[in-house]
Amino acid sequence: MKIILVDDDFASLRLITGFCSMIPDIVVSGSFSNAEDAFRFAKANPPDAAILDIIMPVQDGITLADRLYETNPDILIFFATASEQFALSAFRRRAVSYITKPYSFSDIFEALERAKLLCSRKQLHIRVRTFGHFDIFVNDTLLYFPRQKCKELLAFFVDRRSGAATAEQIIDALWEGRYDDSVRAYFHVVLRDLKKTLKCAGIEQLLICNRNQNAINPTMLDCDYYRFLDGDISAILEFNYEYMVDYSWAEPTVAILTKKKQDFVQ
Repeated sequence: MKIILVDDDFASLRLITGFCSMIPDIVVSGSFSNAEDAFRFAKANPPDAAILDIIMPVQDGITLADRLYETNPDILIFFATASEQFALSAFRRRAVSYITKPYSFSDIFEALERAKLLCSRKQLHIRVRTFGHFDIFVNDTLLYFPRQKCKELLAFFVDRRSGAATAEQIIDALWEGRYDDSVRAYFHVVLRDLKKTLKCAGIEQLLICNRNQNAINPTMLDCDYYRFLDGDISAILEFNYEYMVDYSWAEPTVAILTKKKQDFVQ
């Protein structure tokens, strides 16, 4: 797997280059101290992955990641930086991992081993059906959940698309405001089981959890609801005024979709 490394701190760049050279099947095709040189190289020599610092002069790592995706949508992005404050922004950019300095060899090793695993899973197709009952399919195989609340929690994230939700917002919707200690503890059990279910299916990167901000990466999904919102005529016609019928918190979305469908028909 070919990777590029970008960090304006030369000591960090030497350290991570050395770590990567010790990992089997990893080839560092370029290491750069500024974003523009890295982008020009990656455009001419597309890598499989990139490990980026975030706080850099002239152009930050988040912006560089956006530019790399434009030329290579399948690139795997990792961030290795000194601050935790950009984690949510990083995961919204489909970051595979967010590593904070000072990092160790094991941190880099685990991240790149995950990258190799993701490379082998790039062909996974995730399809979500929201019109009528909610279901999710991985390579056309229905995904089963250990408990119904796990499935409902994922449905809630799908409904919010790229919007993050706190534990309080989730409990307010799924448990109708019953915010006591037992419900709070059960929520964490449900979230843990959802993570396990997605990991077993090979799609654990779908879920983004950071500092009580929980969301999914909607770009990974082929979803009838998202296609409707994006103006796909076939999805608009497919909508029969039923959406996630098992969940009362989905009713506001039903109203929105109904209005859009009626406007389209008129």
